[in-house]
Amino acid sequence: MIERALGQRTIDVPQVLFSHINRYTVRAEIVATESGIVAGIENMERHAEELGLRITLHASSGSKVQPGDVMATVTGNPVQIVRGEDLLLGTIAKFSGVATAAHTAVRQAGHIRVVCGGWKKMPLKIKGELRDALQAGGVDIRIVPEPFLYLDKNYIRIFGSLERAVENTAKIPGRTVVIQLRGETMPIAEEAITAARCGAQVLMVDTSRLDDLRDVSIALRRENLRQQIEIAFAGNIGLGDLKHLQKEDLDVVDIGRAILDAPLLDFRYDVVEVKVNDDRITPSGEN
Repeated sequence: MIERALGQRTIDVPQVLFSHINRYTVRAEIVATESGIVAGIENMERHAEELGLRITLHASSGSKVQPGDVMATVTGNPVQIVRGEDLLLGTIAKFSGVATAAHTAVRQAGHIRVVCGGWKKMPLKIKGELRDALQAGGVDIRIVPEPFLYLDKNYIRIFGSLERAVENTAKIPGRTVVIQLRGETMPIAEEAITAARCGAQVLMVDTSRLDDLRDVSIALRRENLRQQIEIAFAGNIGLGDLKHLQKEDLDVVDIGRAILDAPLLDFRYDVVEVKVNDDRITPSGEN
């Protein structure tokens, strides 16, 4: 709702300005102004309906769009239409930007699978939309698709050793064990060998250092453990790093801020038609 404070009163500006023509029927279009991947379309549809707008969708989440493509058409009275501009673009712009960055990451990574666990650190009220945006762009939100246990550095610190942390996963059988490696308990290559021999199936090298990634790979291959282990890599990785990472011995890359901090994908909201209804209300408000 668009309101302005005036002393102790509040004024609903659209309602006042359009009071004499609020039976007009107005049609507006939501149009892409740049290329990218759209996300949040279904959420936008829901919000439009809550405003009382009739909406026709011309794209779905995950669609590729080009400048000038019409995403949706909305029809309603003048008040509904201007409120739609305030609300509806916000349901797709940021999340389409995230979906576009996710799509770029997948394309740049080639054979390496891209995941984004950073969405879990975002405010609760937008987690669902971010998760959907990542998936619209082709990025996984889980490091492995099946049920898993992720043992990060704090689990290891609490248990006192990497071995004890992995051993205790036996209490919850039937889950893939993923362990974060940072070289805190021993050199990272030794951590990798220890974790693999204890039963971990995915090793997350979470240091951002290529030397650590290479040390882990060399150690696993030397001990004939590489075939049974997936190697993941994380730590402030940018989209521009992905082509170079294709040359590394790597299965999964976890990217956070480079995707989640993506700029908005830009859209415009244009009134394209105004109709006077059958009661013949004129633009001046005369019947």
